[in-house]
Amino acid sequence: MKELSRRQMIKCSLAVIATIILIDLGVNEKSVKAKGKYDYNSKEFKSIINQLDMQGHADHDISTCSIKKVYYEEVVEALNQGQSEKEILQAYVDEYGQAALRTPATDGSGLIAWAIPVIGFLLGAIIVGFGIKKLTKKNRDSDVTVAEMDGITETEREIMEITFEEERRKHF
Repeated sequence: MKELSRRQMIKCSLAVIATIILIDLGVNEKSVKAKGKYDYNSKEFKSIINQLDMQGHADHDISTCSIKKVYYEEVVEALNQGQSEKEILQAYVDEYGQAALRTPATDGSGLIAWAIPVIGFLLGAIIVGFGIKKLTKKNRDSDVTVAEMDGITETEREIMEITFEEERRKHF
């Protein structure tokens, strides 16, 4: 067997180490790509997560909310299994009902959920309008009736107003 010089041994060992490192990096890169095409930063993932209510945990911080973590993992797993956005959302709606989504649907009972706040606001505005109208009419009528009932003449009313105004100036 031929003996290698020290320099040749170093070159060979460096070549072997480099080959092992390159193979290891190549395998890791392939396994990562095969494992997860989607992650938390992918467009599809964010689109789905923004539509889910996550049982009221959608606004919590992921680092402290275990339920939100579970949802994130389930959505990434479903995306990596090849499910579409509609399929994933429908699976959550099937499991939790319309409460799984942040916004109600635009058909059937979802229309009721969209219409109720508008109807409530309009009814409230109408009630407040009638109330204000009734109060202003009542106040207007009561001023006239008090003046007529007391039998105060116009001159007496002017004197009373002047007296009240003088008293206000003294105290304020």
